[in-house]
Amino acid sequence: MELTRMLFEGAVQSVRDSITAHRAGDILARGNAVTKAVQILGELRFSLRRDVAPQYCDTLSGLYGYLQSRLIQAHAEKSELMLQEVLGLIQTLLDGWIGATRNSTPPETPLPGSTAAQQDAPSAMEPAGASNPYSSPHSSTVGPAPEGLNRSWEF
Repeated sequence: MELTRMLFEGAVQSVRDSITAHRAGDILARGNAVTKAVQILGELRFSLRRDVAPQYCDTLSGLYGYLQSRLIQAHAEKSELMLQEVLGLIQTLLDGWIGATRNSTPPETPLPGSTAAQQDAPSAMEPAGASNPYSSPHSSTVGPAPEGLNRSWEF
């Protein structure tokens, strides 16, 4: 969940950088920032877990594709208005993701003698929710892959 938030934040920053470069007339920097944002959106698109929530994945995949093509078009046409449009949409996705992650983590029961700061700190031991379409159902497990699941990267 944290990685997805970071990707959204990176996309927002890249689009902001492209707008700054556009205003400065720096075509190379604008192109680099647009490319980075397109790549981040591609990673978000690739990470969708269709097996968990196909209806949401199809919608998000289409939106990510639209944002990618809009960024490329904005760069080609030197359109700050299109860049602003994409920035607003990605910011909305980020805000929604932050809200969803806050709502998906149940409040922890404070331990006796713990401080308020300790109570608010997220636990590093909490596994990602199984219903999260962006996380692997095996991401919090240690050991060999389940029977029938071939993972060449596991040792």
